[in-house]
Amino acid sequence: MNSSHFPKSLQPGDSIGIIAPAGQIQEHTALKQGISILKGMGFEVKLPRNLWPGKGYLADTDKNRALEFHKMWADPEISALLPLRGGFGSLRLLPFLNPEDINKEQKLLLGFSDITVLHSAIHQTNNIISLHSPVLTSLSSINSESRHRFYACLTGNWDKPLETRTVEVLRDGPPVKGKLIGGNLCSLLSIIATPVDQDWKENIIFLEDVGEPLYKLDRMFTQLWHCGKLNQPAGIILGDFSINEAQDSIERIRFHEEIWKRVLELTESSGMPVWGNFPIGHGKENLTIPHGADTVMNSANVTLSFK
Repeated sequence: MNSSHFPKSLQPGDSIGIIAPAGQIQEHTALKQGISILKGMGFEVKLPRNLWPGKGYLADTDKNRALEFHKMWADPEISALLPLRGGFGSLRLLPFLNPEDINKEQKLLLGFSDITVLHSAIHQTNNIISLHSPVLTSLSSINSESRHRFYACLTGNWDKPLETRTVEVLRDGPPVKGKLIGGNLCSLLSIIATPVDQDWKENIIFLEDVGEPLYKLDRMFTQLWHCGKLNQPAGIILGDFSINEAQDSIERIRFHEEIWKRVLELTESSGMPVWGNFPIGHGKENLTIPHGADTVMNSANVTLSFK
């Protein structure tokens, strides 16, 4: 694969286009609060003329959601695309995405969860670095550190070394380097053997998920092992896998320790470094990171450095 490239960073007054490639509106309050936060950061916000009509668990038909993506991407007045929310639906857009049209404009794609599919798609087909970040409706619920990191990455400071206080080094090792790719575990499983499935070999993989019981997470990690993917990375970074916000602290710790134990078992032969408790996921901590960037994972000082 050719070297990846990062689109132009945003300046005050630049416009962010709001798209809905997956689920429909659930909370209008979170939508309004997210728009207010973006405007408070100094950005303009561009919404479609008519908000999404909803089609079952989707924001609109597949063709209309794909058309919205391409129209926003082609608009020269828009500098970044921020999804309304995740849910499900990005996978259904793959037949309608045109890499040649995407290549005509260079802009930032943001988001996480189901948007993992789109991050993988534009990196695999167009070598574009994107930002794994909060979505519009989660901006009001993340903590101030996550919001500050979101703004910093949008405005050009995505390549500053990222040190985190909460990370646990589950398996130590010398510094490793590779492209930082990954995202939502369930979404990544859904693109295995598709044209946008990325090569994990000698790359740094980050993973998170929400609301999945332990046996299902075990099943997904075990499937990745059987596919031959789980032992290929240079390193693995595990984020938040909490069932929900109501999960008490002791239960949450024990739950994550079981996940970490299983991943360490499955990757024992590789000896790769593995981190746990990285602040990405569906909770209040969701630090923005550059998907597709050349990265050094240093377990000695628990730092990610980007190029």
